[in-house]
Amino acid sequence: MQGKTVAITGAAKGIGRGIAEIMAAKGARLALIDKDKTALDDAVAALNRLGHQAVGIEGDITRRQSCHRAFADAVAAYGRIDSLVNNAGLYIRTPIEEIDDAEWDLIFDVCLRGVFHMSVAAAAHMRTQGGGRIVNIASVDGFVAFPAMAHYAAAKAGVISLTKSFAIAYADDKILVNAVAPGATNTAPMRENDYLAKLSPRIPLKRGAEPREIAEAVCFLAGDANTYCTGETMIVSGGLVIA
Repeated sequence: MQGKTVAITGAAKGIGRGIAEIMAAKGARLALIDKDKTALDDAVAALNRLGHQAVGIEGDITRRQSCHRAFADAVAAYGRIDSLVNNAGLYIRTPIEEIDDAEWDLIFDVCLRGVFHMSVAAAAHMRTQGGGRIVNIASVDGFVAFPAMAHYAAAKAGVISLTKSFAIAYADDKILVNAVAPGATNTAPMRENDYLAKLSPRIPLKRGAEPREIAEAVCFLAGDANTYCTGETMIVSGGLVIA
């Protein structure tokens, strides 16, 4: 990632911040996109205190116009963006019969619509510079039935499908589009009500992932080491999907 410019959505907390920290340590220059200004400012300040180069872009990725504006701001910060990481997501556990239209729309706006519009903006830019990388954060829930979060699982299955479509659409432009599907990860939503602790015995490795472990997979797909993966989804679940 040395010298690469990377835009990351949902970068202020959780997996997104873990990705930012690992990429910065590997020499990337970062544009962090998030709608939580307080957390975003904290993430940017922490990275810059360590001597890394990061800028914050406050933005909502649920609509086309705001996505294109956020990506344009990222380009303006560095002159080019080599890689986009579509990490922003919303994790809500709601039984199937209790999911209303508003919650359904919110999950799909954040987890799927945003991925689409950010990727369209990125692809148009990357085509002009001879290529690039897009990495989408999917989820094992896109592969495994999850009735407690059916809307989230459906949206993440959509991310996996979009990854394939974009990979084919932009292969001739040398834009490699892939996804990482994390399993249970040590983030605030997963720690609520001891959910991660309760799930861990079902995982062959007996623990959730740390955000940095997901970040390492993202770094491979987003960097120059990846020269032949496109349309792929890398599962990083500690064996959960085969348990």
